[in-house]
Amino acid sequence: MVRAFAVEQNASTRAEAPVLFERACTLGLALGCTNYAAWIWSSGGSSEDLDCARRVFAKSCAVKEKFACGMVGRMLYERAKTPDDYARVRESLEQSCGAVKGFPCRVLAKYLEDGKLGVYEPGRVFELLARACEGGDKNACGSPATANETFTH
Repeated sequence: MVRAFAVEQNASTRAEAPVLFERACTLGLALGCTNYAAWIWSSGGSSEDLDCARRVFAKSCAVKEKFACGMVGRMLYERAKTPDDYARVRESLEQSCGAVKGFPCRVLAKYLEDGKLGVYEPGRVFELLARACEGGDKNACGSPATANETFTH
């Protein structure tokens, strides 16, 4: 994984990164699977590619890989159109936030702020950011003014 991250940062070797992430995934490393799915998703491929990314994120989340759990919620949110869809997004992120803390809590905080996941109690966003930070999501730390600003880094 260290090599994959290094390769990803270098413009001349960046295209090799998904191959390395896929290999890490095949060898059983959940974080490798998460990063491979993120490459698939960010490539903007076919609906079959996006379905594959969703399945990979879900399998990584099932073994409590925090970033994958947040990405499951993000993919659900992008497809949501109806109040029932948004209720499923909220339910998924609430469950993941409770189970693993970290990134899913920050994603939930952002989407609550965005206003499509229903009403929430004042202070809930900051509680979720604190829980995200406590769970290892460094982008949620430091008392940000909003959850949305934590996604601008």
